Amino acid sequence: MAADPLSMSAASQEVIHRDQRAVQLLLRVGLGLAVALMAIGLGLKVASGSHRSSGIELFALTSGSTADLVMALGVLVLAATPLFRVLALVVLWTRERDWRFVVVALLVVVTLSMAIVVGHG
Repeated sequence: MAADPLSMSAASQEVIHRDQRAVQLLLRVGLGLAVALMAIGLGLKVASGSHRSSGIELFALTSGSTADLVMALGVLVLAATPLFRVLALVVLWTRERDWRFVVVALLVVVTLSMAIVVGHG
């Protein structure tokens, strides 16, 4: 169980706040990268004069045009960002010795991984 914030030292609280800010930064960077990739892909698509786009499966990312690939990578980054957040929270909660949340977060990671494998991307 996590320590009571009132009984924690100021240094321990600062480490926790720093870790929480790192998780927030991870989400912002993931979102920014995803949006940038999708915008670049859209720009490439418009520049090529094409108005059609084909779907790309997760395990077949090398097929399709460059524009479609860049947009698909943006969507992949957007979809993977919450998974990386959960993994970062596992690290954070392990440092805090909050084992209940570590177990729940690991179950979420296993569930997401199984969904990707069973769903074939």
